[in-house]
Parts: sequence; C-alpha cells; structure tokens
Amino acid sequence: MPWPEGTQTIAFEDVAGAILVGATLSSPAIPDTSGPMLLDTGAGYLAVDADLSSRLGLVDAAAAGPVVDVTTRPLPRLQLGGLQIDQVTPVLTVDAGIIRRVTGRPVIGLIGQAILRDRVVVLDYAAETMVLLPAGADSSPGPPGIGLALSADAVAVPFRMVADGKILLRVRADAEPGGRQSELSLILDTGATKTVLFSRALDRRLPGWRSWPAVRGLGAPTLTGDASAEMVRVPRIGVGPAGRPVTRSWVDAAVLGGDPHRQLEEAIGEPVDGLLGYSFLKHFRVALDYRRRTLWLDPTQGDVPDRREEYCHPGIQLESVGGTLRVMAVAVGSPAARSGVQTGDELVAVDGIPVAGRDVIEVSRSLEGDPGSRVVLRLRRGSREWSRRVARTPLF
Repeated sequence: MPWPEGTQTIAFEDVAGAILVGATLSSPAIPDTSGPMLLDTGAGYLAVDADLSSRLGLVDAAAAGPVVDVTTRPLPRLQLGGLQIDQVTPVLTVDAGIIRRVTGRPVIGLIGQAILRDRVVVLDYAAETMVLLPAGADSSPGPPGIGLALSADAVAVPFRMVADGKILLRVRADAEPGGRQSELSLILDTGATKTVLFSRALDRRLPGWRSWPAVRGLGAPTLTGDASAEMVRVPRIGVGPAGRPVTRSWVDAAVLGGDPHRQLEEAIGEPVDGLLGYSFLKHFRVALDYRRRTLWLDPTQGDVPDRREEYCHPGIQLESVGGTLRVMAVAVGSPAARSGVQTGDELVAVDGIPVAGRDVIEVSRSLEGDPGSRVVLRLRRGSREWSRRVARTPLF
C-alpha cells in the first residue's frame, strides 16, 4: 500500500545520537548553501549558524548581539529533500560551532518544530529515515498513513505544546528497580544525544538517584555553553498511559548540575525536570502528530541496540576544534585521569595512527574495546608531547 499523496521520505545520518538532515538554504546574497542540520524538536524554529546568517543576508553583517537572536529578514527558501518552504520566518541565529565540535560534521543550523508542524513526523532510527506524512483533516484515531508507518503495538502518548512549540511530556522514573515511581516533566528533544535530567529535580523527586551507577567529571556542550555533567543509568523510564506504558530499563542519562534549567523554565513559564532524548527514543519508531498533540512510540520497530563497549574505554571525551581533536573532559578515577590526561590536551595519535583531520566519532569509537585491553595515546600540551599506554576499563 503506497504512502498518502504528499508524503516525503528523507534520509538522515545518526551521528552518535545527533540526527542530521541534509538541507539547502537559498538567498539572493550567495549561491545555494547546502549542509547538514540538526533535527531538534526541542527548538521552536529554524535556526541558522550566525556567520552563515550574515552571509545569506538575513542579518546585517555589522550587527552585534547575543549568540541566539532573531534575524531581521526571512530566509527566502529552505529545501529538505523534496520539501520546499519559501519565506521562512522567524529564523534564529545560533552558534552551530558547538554542534560541529562534538559531531565533526559541518552543521549549519537546527530544524525546529515550526518547520514540520503541518506534518506527521515519523523517525525510524534503525533505518536512518524520516517520513513526513501529510497531517490530513480527518477525525480518525490516527493520521493518514500512520498504519503504514507503525505496528499495532504502537502506544499513543498525549503531550502539551508550550512556549515556542516545545513538547512537554509526563514521564515516570524509578529510583530503584521495582521501586516507587516518580513523575517528571520532560521536554521531548530529538536534538539531545542523551536523555538529560537536572540534578536539582532529581534531588527533589528521586533522592535515591545518587546511588545509581555513574560516571563523573564529564562535559555536556549546550547552545548556551558547556555544562558539567555525570552520566548515570536510570533503573527504569516509562512513558504513556498507566495501563499500557512503554518502558526501558537502565537508560543512559546525563545529569546536569548548576542552573542550566533556569533559561528553559523562563522560556516555557513552568518547571521542567529535563529532556527525553536519543538514549530512550532510539529504541522505538517514533511518530509526532503535532496537530493531534500525540506522540506515538512503537516498541517493535526501529530499535537501535546499545553499544556493548560504549562505556569501556580510557575515560576521555573528545571534541573537534579547528581540525584537531582535543580532550573535552576526563572521567573521574578513570585510567586516563590516573595517567595525567587533562582537559584541553590535544590527542595526536591512537596506537601510532595520527588523528588530525579524522572524524571525531570514528576516533572516539577506536578508544572503546574489551575490558583490560590497552591503547596507546599520543598527547600534546603546549610544547610538550608524550605517549601513555592506558587500559580500557568499564566506567559503569
């Protein structure tokens, strides 16, 4: 059975949880500019890298302002696959360099919900495909084509839209396996590579969280700056109706301390406890029906298994900076920390193979491996260069 008329199917690249979609931005000021954009349901509108916004003529080159701002002129044309949108407004300016640092891809901006809200967005993480279904105007329980995209096991989860179109969900979490559940208010965010929880919310709602398996001393780049983080495993997260929720056990989540929640809460006008991101969503085929305010989660399709050795490595986070790979953070108590590796060190080579110009995700994966196996890191700090042979160790 064919898709409904008007359906668009667009391939995306899954870069360690960042969903990148090829896009073309057109303006009389410069020729068409093509590049990957981050699919981000946590963002309200289209957002374009600040420097590119200037070259496209969306803002005055001489204007100086905050990192996130609204352009003075609309974008003449946006092309996503076969979908063309003219005179896009509003458009925000952002520092997309933050996304480029962690993905190693030439990301030019973000695709927020306003671009896709007249469609039903179906994400198949396993197939790395996004299907845009016409929302239709019928009154049936599901939108046109939803039966083709999802199985009978898909669960409908109602949501609220707040502020600039952020999707707010009520999510249940357990402090311990089989223990008392607490309800959290999370924003659905396809731009978050991990589920994110705010420590002050966990202290209030799930005080037992500090006994969860954790990796401390990590970093979490955000559009408003870098935040300190620790990676935890949540015993269980459940979404959906009480009688038929979809659940996942031991979900990876980044816990952010300090006050990164404040700007978000000011924007939406109510408390929020975190973001429901890729580490949960990747186990489902996901469908977003904006018109009906319904999220569909299909547990029998689209699953991306957890990587067995994701957390078995020397304990460093890498970022791409100007063609070099640098240490963004060092896990507390890790082999790398015990060997004297520090934040800001440049990684020169892994097992004798130079890393300059290589993909940051590829190099990060090369550090993973069997427990007890060893890897030789060549590092540079200022004028000093040295090597360390360090063990791969399970961090959880």
